[in-house]
Amino acid sequence: MIAQKKKPILIFDTNIFLKGIDINILKEKIYTTPEILEEIKVLKYSDKNRNILDRIAVAIEKEHLIIKKPEVEYIKRVMDSSKITGDINSLSKADIGLIGLSLELHENLEEEVVLYSNDYSIQNLCSEMNIKFNSIFRKGIKSKKIFQIFCPLCNKSYPTGTEVKYCEVCGSKLKRRPKKT
Repeated sequence: MIAQKKKPILIFDTNIFLKGIDINILKEKIYTTPEILEEIKVLKYSDKNRNILDRIAVAIEKEHLIIKKPEVEYIKRVMDSSKITGDINSLSKADIGLIGLSLELHENLEEEVVLYSNDYSIQNLCSEMNIKFNSIFRKGIKSKKIFQIFCPLCNKSYPTGTEVKYCEVCGSKLKRRPKKT
């Protein structure tokens, strides 16, 4: 008797939903967070996203799309890891929640969990946390990077993981660049 391979659980970021894929034809279970849905429901795009929102409503009704908030402990672990990679200032609250949900499901379910996002910061952090990820219609990251935070005007460097957004010396908005090893 041949054992049936379990279908992976898919976790979708906003940018995947916005690609217009009909999620209802996928065989796998899909998860996302309430914050991701809120990003799609933004009023100024509501007319443009009407078909996407309708597909999401059908998928929720059929229990094909599950909306779940991650437990706080997973959010904290994602925040801690994002400080290590230097992605902390590049991730939204919705991004952090989505990675937290992926981590929670990865650690608590027997099925394979794959987070789908075209966001390089999400992919980088998933790589750091050993969460499987993929992208759609775009190349994903090739390798994990650790970022250095710096001021582009006065060139002051800040420790990786700093949550400061503006330079303490000149007031410019901080940027990040791959750290030289």
